[in-house]
Amino acid sequence: MEKGKFANLTTKQLQKRKKYAFILLVILIAAVVLDVSALIYLLVIGKGFNNALFATTAACMVIFIPIYMGKKKIEGELKNREDR
Repeated sequence: MEKGKFANLTTKQLQKRKKYAFILLVILIAAVVLDVSALIYLLVIGKGFNNALFATTAACMVIFIPIYMGKKKIEGELKNREDR
């Protein structure tokens, strides 16, 4: 990611991106919780391990990382602007 990518955006745009990143993170966390719950349920009732549920859980976790890191960078840029 470019060093000055967020420096070129306005504070309002950064706040909007931060809000959308938060919403996406909440959705991803909810999806992971639901997938893991379904996996545990299927294991408890004796249906075995479901590879599709595990794959979607892993994909959600992989997608979570760059969104979270971007949100942290946005928060850092907003904090930097407050300090000025």
